[in-house]
Amino acid sequence: MLLKQIQYFMAVADCRHFTKAAEQLFVSQSALSQQITKLESDLGVKLINRVSHPIALTAAGQDFARYAANVLDALDTLEKKMQAYQPLDNSTLRIGMITGLGRIPLAEILSNFNTVHNEIKLSLVNHLSKELCKLLNEDVLDLAIFAAPYDIDQYNFDILTLEHEPFVAILPENHPLANQDSFSLAEAAHEKFIFPTGENVSYDLFTESCKECGFTPQIASTCNHSHRRIDLVRAGVGLSLISESSLSSYPHRDGIRILPLTAPIYKHIVIARQKKNVYASALESFWQYVQKYAEPGNAL
Repeated sequence: MLLKQIQYFMAVADCRHFTKAAEQLFVSQSALSQQITKLESDLGVKLINRVSHPIALTAAGQDFARYAANVLDALDTLEKKMQAYQPLDNSTLRIGMITGLGRIPLAEILSNFNTVHNEIKLSLVNHLSKELCKLLNEDVLDLAIFAAPYDIDQYNFDILTLEHEPFVAILPENHPLANQDSFSLAEAAHEKFIFPTGENVSYDLFTESCKECGFTPQIASTCNHSHRRIDLVRAGVGLSLISESSLSSYPHRDGIRILPLTAPIYKHIVIARQKKNVYASALESFWQYVQKYAEPGNAL
């Protein structure tokens, strides 16, 4: 019995289809079928009922699948355990991040870490926060820096909070609510809003905040680029909420009114990794290092 044969069988058991399993494994269907036939021959039992559609596991196949899953899990744990003993030389950390990192001194963080650990390569990619959560959850990334989504608790992540950044309200300067000292979201139930798109975690944050104030927002337009949202506000399309750091880089303030929120809403910038029993030494080194930049308490 070969490890490859176990992996092939488990792919068929999951897909209940030889063609789909072969595509998933990037092998030909004939090669897949031959390996499973050889496995059944070596064991002296039938594992798969090929006559039924979709194919089904025999009683022996069901038992085999249960124990084989434990074997593969144990091998995965073994591999991860051995990663902790790998030397740092030539290690690469895959780090994902959003573009809007507020006032976090990312260049300083990476530069200082590289000064101490110049043997570790850093591979950096940019995505929106929801996509970063997905990639981190799928082990495509080792670390991710993002705005925490509304449902962050559903992920099995270790999290360090790097910054709580407040949002402000942006209104046309001639708007009836523009003359107040602060902006109450509860008073804007009948207003039109310009929000980020649904792929952006701020969309969920803003819509949930509106619902907590007792209304579903009327979204006149969606746009992920904060400066474009401000331009749309100036044009009278609607109101918007913008992080303070995004606003600080906007060059034109004429035609708009900027108000703090009566009930603050925050963009929580965090760095996260998957929770595991054992971490590769390069990842653990970076995690220990970056804690000096985390906010006290690390509460979201």
